[in-house]
Amino acid sequence: MNHIEFHEISKSFPGVQALSDVSFFIRKGEIHALVGENGAGKSTLINICFGVLRPDKGHIALNGSSVRFESTKDAERHKIATVFQEIPVCNNMTVAQNIFLGPAPKTLHGFLDTRFMNAETKNLLRIFDIARQPNEIMGNLSLAEQSMVQILRATYSKPDFLILDEPTSSLSSEQKALLFQFVEKLRNERDLTVLYVSHRMEEVFEISNRISVLKDGRYVGTVDTPGVDHGMIIKMMVGRNIEKHIYQRSSVLGETVAEVKNLSRGKLLKNISFSLRKGEIVGLAGLQGAGRTELGRAIFGADPIDTGFVSIEGTRIPPGNVRHAMDAGIAMISENRRDEGIISAMSVSDNLILVSFRSASKLGFLVGRWIKRTVETYIGMLKVKLSSPQQRIDSLSGGNQQKVIIARWLANNPKLLICDELTRGIDVGSKAELQGILSDLAKKGLTVLLISSEMPELLSTCDRILVMHTGRITGELSHEEATEERILFLATALGK
Repeated sequence: MNHIEFHEISKSFPGVQALSDVSFFIRKGEIHALVGENGAGKSTLINICFGVLRPDKGHIALNGSSVRFESTKDAERHKIATVFQEIPVCNNMTVAQNIFLGPAPKTLHGFLDTRFMNAETKNLLRIFDIARQPNEIMGNLSLAEQSMVQILRATYSKPDFLILDEPTSSLSSEQKALLFQFVEKLRNERDLTVLYVSHRMEEVFEISNRISVLKDGRYVGTVDTPGVDHGMIIKMMVGRNIEKHIYQRSSVLGETVAEVKNLSRGKLLKNISFSLRKGEIVGLAGLQGAGRTELGRAIFGADPIDTGFVSIEGTRIPPGNVRHAMDAGIAMISENRRDEGIISAMSVSDNLILVSFRSASKLGFLVGRWIKRTVETYIGMLKVKLSSPQQRIDSLSGGNQQKVIIARWLANNPKLLICDELTRGIDVGSKAELQGILSDLAKKGLTVLLISSEMPELLSTCDRILVMHTGRITGELSHEEATEERILFLATALGK
């Protein structure tokens, strides 16, 4: 018997038809992948399945019985659990408290059973080799660790149907392998059914039994994973062949724009030195915990440093001060788009001019004509797909949100753009587009430091690649020298 069926599901928002008569089924005990470009309707379908949204038309059937979820609690009562890409955690609570959010275990006297919670959490953390204590504050964990805690929380309730939305977007290859082993174990032991949503085609082919494709809110088709190739799935997703981004040297490189000298911060960063030239795209590679994000944040002034300095065009920047870094011409796109990239309740226009208020104001008042002209210029330049600059930014796809964030910094005329996991959670079409945008910006003289976990992205985009391991730069490779094997060799410090 089919475990879950979608019957003619439709959902619209003002100006957008998110889903149109979507129908397909997921077999009990299978890992079923759902793919499509950003904006294809995947998130809307997930939210309907978990009771966050109600469909305008159509219904869901579980084991042959029609159900309608009025809330997430309804979905949970039907043994459905979801792990969302944008990780909803309570940062000021402990890891154990996050695992047991909702009805928590009580002692015989009615008090919270923290001893039981901590013991259970300790056992759960061992599954993913997370070297954290149950009573640690969740906000101190990395994005990858937070993601794994959310997966543990979702599976602890022993659901029958588990939805995983981009679960590996912040995980290392080792953590991804542990996750896949864990999911396969649950499927075998509990007959767990999994809906696996991902833009990473290699993962979809590695873990899934069947693949369903959405495009522009419509169901395209379902195929058995064995026997189908990547090209066919991508063509179903986008209706065309995607041209792979091919490396071209960004420009005739200019003078040194940025210099990092002897930069250290505790055990996170250790005596790091390098320079960046005008019009150059330099990649920053390394395994989870190597210190890549910490280095980007230190250069941007978001985190303090113990020793060393950062200079732009020969002028040192006071450390630990974002305003000084911005004034010097440094911009940074964070890996955490939800919490540090966008203000979801604000419009596209307001998000775009967030760091340009000095240019956008005169005598303390915002100049509407400047704002309108600037927004129109950069939306056109980066080809942002939207119905109006006044629509909320969280109504855009992930790729288009990322374009708005790039536009925000371009409007501030930066000299150095730091991109931390720029294409995390972005579909293949938008990913190639964003990589092309970086190349075009570099040709116009912008210097880019690209922090990425994706080897193909680094190899196809960067003029040079710096590799980190445990807070140190362990090597530098030119584009001609760089291969996945050489990067991993340096990332694991085997070359040292």
